[in-house]
Amino acid sequence: MRSFPPEVEQTLIENQDKFVWEAPSFRKYYRGSGWYLALTLVAVFLIAYAVWTANFLFAFIIFLSAILLLLAGNQEPKEVLIQIGDNGIVWDGKLHLFQDLQNFSIIYEPPVSKILYVEPKSSVIPRLSINLEDQDPVELRTHLLRYLREDLDLQGEHLSDIVGRLLRI
Repeated sequence: MRSFPPEVEQTLIENQDKFVWEAPSFRKYYRGSGWYLALTLVAVFLIAYAVWTANFLFAFIIFLSAILLLLAGNQEPKEVLIQIGDNGIVWDGKLHLFQDLQNFSIIYEPPVSKILYVEPKSSVIPRLSINLEDQDPVELRTHLLRYLREDLDLQGEHLSDIVGRLLRI
């Protein structure tokens, strides 16, 4: 991953202007009272089982997980600026150069999913999952093919996104 002086990086970020849009940083799902009741019942059952089997570490982990689901799940997603140009992809002010990216996939199945997945070359950097909003997927794909390889093996959303949508987390 190449590092630039701040003024050079800022200039690069400003010049990524082929595709520019705003999208939520993550998907927020509606959770009714039934969802919270189910979470509470599952957590209480698992904690009771853990205490019954004298596995107090597991009980503690379940308790912390339930608290984290409640706290993190109630946060509102912030709007992030996405820019794609000739040098790379800017997500929320962070420049990802094309040379540091491995491939991309566009999953376009409206209204369920309109997502651009971008895999970095480094296994330390997480995969970018970008909501396409109203962007033209064909035009975006044509542009990205000039710089990145397309992952044609991915025919649908990643399993983590499907599970997250089903569980509303």
